[in-house]
Amino acid sequence: MSPLVGTQCVVQDTTLNIAMWLERRLDMSLGFHFPAARLYGIVLNDPLGLADDTCQAARTSFLDESDDVYELMAGSAGVLARSFDAAAVVTAGWAAPMADDGSMAQRASRHPLRRRVRAVAVVSDDGVASLIRFEDDPDELIAQTTAGTGLMVDALEAMWFGTAALWADPYETLLRTSDEFASTRSCRRRR
Repeated sequence: MSPLVGTQCVVQDTTLNIAMWLERRLDMSLGFHFPAARLYGIVLNDPLGLADDTCQAARTSFLDESDDVYELMAGSAGVLARSFDAAAVVTAGWAAPMADDGSMAQRASRHPLRRRVRAVAVVSDDGVASLIRFEDDPDELIAQTTAGTGLMVDALEAMWFGTAALWADPYETLLRTSDEFASTRSCRRRR
């Protein structure tokens, strides 16, 4: 596994193991062509069985799907996700090379070197971990082993630590810093 980007703190192994366990199951069942972002709740039965890929290590529940991943996490399904041991957002789309300056001259879906990708991002009390797999190279699973930054990480943390239900406008709320979301961690309800 190679890191995609490394920025803040190291993600706990359990969250990464949950992501890998779930992604292996999705690879057998979901594919790379689904129309909407999906939200899953995950119950851990045997955290040690995750790395061994034991089928009974965890149980997943499909919660909801939406064309807008941020509205999905900010809605009632995001609130429900907090009652699980972990939650996962699964998306699929197109990826394409960026220019040296980080810009894109055209949409990834129209780029001649585009690749179909599935992304899995998992959040738990231990942090956020994410994985990607490309349809044209299905044997390679790329893990982001350190916490990332950006709207998706902020939205996952907001959903998990209890601020998602308060969002009037998810895009406006996502402009908050991760530090604001971190301060809400003690407010999270557990089963």
